[in-house]
Amino acid sequence: MTRRLAAILDADVVGFSRLMGLDEAGTFACLKAHNSDIIVPSILSHHGRVVKFVGDGVLAEFASVVDAVACAVDIQNALLQRNEPTEPERRMRWRIGIHVDDVLAQDDDIFGDGVSIAASLQALAPPGGICISQQVNDQIRSKLEFRAVDFGNRRFENIERPIRVWRWVAKENTQPASPAAPREETALPARNRPSIAVLPFTNMSSIEGQEHFSDGFTDELIGTLARCRWLLVAARNSSFSYKGRQVNIQRVAEDLGVKYVLEGSVRRAADRVRITAQLLNGTDGTLLWAERYDRTLADIFEVQDELASEITGTVEPELGAIEFAALRGRAVLDMNAWEIYLKGLWHLYRFTLPDLTIAKALFEQAIGADPGFAQAQARLAYVHIQLGWYGSLDERADRICEAIELAERAIVLDQKEPAAHLALGRALALDGATTAGIAHLRNATELDPSFAQAHFALGQALCYADHPEQGIPEIREAFRLSPRDPHLWTFHNMLAIASYQMDDMKSAARAARAALRSPNVTFWPAMALVAILGRQGRLEEAREAVSRLHRFRPGMTCADARREFYFGDNPVMGKAFIDRFVADLDAAGLPE
Repeated sequence: MTRRLAAILDADVVGFSRLMGLDEAGTFACLKAHNSDIIVPSILSHHGRVVKFVGDGVLAEFASVVDAVACAVDIQNALLQRNEPTEPERRMRWRIGIHVDDVLAQDDDIFGDGVSIAASLQALAPPGGICISQQVNDQIRSKLEFRAVDFGNRRFENIERPIRVWRWVAKENTQPASPAAPREETALPARNRPSIAVLPFTNMSSIEGQEHFSDGFTDELIGTLARCRWLLVAARNSSFSYKGRQVNIQRVAEDLGVKYVLEGSVRRAADRVRITAQLLNGTDGTLLWAERYDRTLADIFEVQDELASEITGTVEPELGAIEFAALRGRAVLDMNAWEIYLKGLWHLYRFTLPDLTIAKALFEQAIGADPGFAQAQARLAYVHIQLGWYGSLDERADRICEAIELAERAIVLDQKEPAAHLALGRALALDGATTAGIAHLRNATELDPSFAQAHFALGQALCYADHPEQGIPEIREAFRLSPRDPHLWTFHNMLAIASYQMDDMKSAARAARAALRSPNVTFWPAMALVAILGRQGRLEEAREAVSRLHRFRPGMTCADARREFYFGDNPVMGKAFIDRFVADLDAAGLPE
């Protein structure tokens, strides 16, 4: 055997077995045509060598990294054109992975870690796209126009070091891509999910002809609640069959087959509107939650949308707490996957290191009971992110790699699960893949506009990317949607950081102090307040703030504070910000 440095290209057909099932002869003929007309000629014209064909895949090597990447781009662009006349479900699309490394060569074959990494990169590429390693990206950066997006670190089997991945897709395919081929839309399994019916809100307006407003609001609320993937919502036509009737809640719940009923009223006078809503137990009709909302009417549709999202943002966590309360005292062995998942959520939302550890074990058990449970995969990914914050700094890099892998697995299971895009987006943003992370977080808020945690995470990521003016509105939306959020201190803390970024120290100090008054608070807002006071030169108050910080974290130093901004080698915020923040901590009197 001999060794040589090579750029390794691994290409494979997406969903080949499915295509063979549709048309065996046609698929085989198409594979041969792709290889003979596009892939092999392109490899040869870019001075590469076909090492071997493996089933529906191709392995090639190049002496030049630039040639390998240019070849991959040409292949994908040519295949895109070739596929245009073909029906979408019958198109043969390829994934390509490229890595540069030493290889072992014997006869005409090549072996080694580099070959394995190229294959793993190929498996991560979106259909019609390319994944390259950081080493490849470093070598082509100034030599080739290649619109790749940083997709964070990954750990591959039998490879000790994490590999940073960059993804490319053709312009026509540009979107927050899942590593899997698009799947046909299927109904989510029930998994004993809670169910709810929204009865038509009663019109109590003094103005005549206002039925359209109350009916429109009910429609909006049904549609907004239906975006909660874990909640079964009775159809609009079923709910509206009770319009104008005196109803018995227990009978409604029985007739519609739901566990909960949401009802309310709309009262409009001049340019003011008051909406009351109450959540009832369908089993016995008891009141579980009630709230009143007052608004000034400027745009009817805007008010309907705002109030529907606010009610949904409140009802969703309330239902989660109610559902969990019914499980207290029951052993996990007696629970199904959904019930174990609910128990895991309860521990997750306590946001302490012991509870996060318990939540991790519970989500793993839920996945063991139901491997197709996308929400459990997504929440397990989110637990790893939180363990990165609450646990050992030395484990952070591994936690983020694990979170990215789990979140992508959840998206493969259900591409419309907002919790999966939240977890992936937040993990990528923390791993330095800001553009891709923000894209997935925006996707999460579009899939479920009432998802407060997604709005917060998007705001946080925008602040991390030094865009606090864009991040603050998202954080404020999280406050509006979840005013009693169990992680409320982080909302306040991020507002403090964003205001600090914008040199608004008065607002920053106010937000940091609000965070310190919130439940479950950690040392972060105490540290932020020290930096804010140091920036303002209020040294006497700063000394008190340092003492408070040390009650959270005894002996904390400026060097410790700097490390808190890093996940592995990646700073979560710009180095200029971190330097300024640490300098202000030093000015406030925090030991070096």
